[in-house]
This record gives sequence, C-alpha cells and structure tokens, in this order.
Amino acid sequence: MVSESIPELLELLLSTLLAAGLTVGGALTEQAALADLSGGVSAFATWEVYMGLVLLYAGYTLASRRVFPALGSA
Repeated sequence: MVSESIPELLELLLSTLLAAGLTVGGALTEQAALADLSGGVSAFATWEVYMGLVLLYAGYTLASRRVFPALGSA
C-alpha cells in the first residue's frame, strides 16, 4: 500500500515543482520583455513576450491537468 503511493507522491511533487518553475520562468520572461519593450519594439522583445506566454501557458496547463486534480482527490 505504501509502496504504491510513493511513486504517485513523487510524480505529484515533480509536477508541482515543474509547474511552479514554468510559471515563475514565464513571469520573469514577461517582466524582462516589458523592460525591453519600454526602450522600443524590437524582435528580441517580441520573442520574449511570446516565450513568456508559452511558459505561462505550459505551467498553467500542467497545474490544471495534473496537480489540481490530484490535490482535489486527496
């Protein structure tokens, strides 16, 4: 019984850490993009905005599909 729940807990822990990392990375990337955009629109700033949104979406998707359902069933 305990040996079956350990891999599930590890998966939940890793998913939580990955979702948090993706979200923080996305927020920091968006912050850098806004700082770069304040100096004028450039290709790099546009790329940063896009990548920040991708990271935020990935973090949200991972959290909503794996982490929150697992916590709700606990």
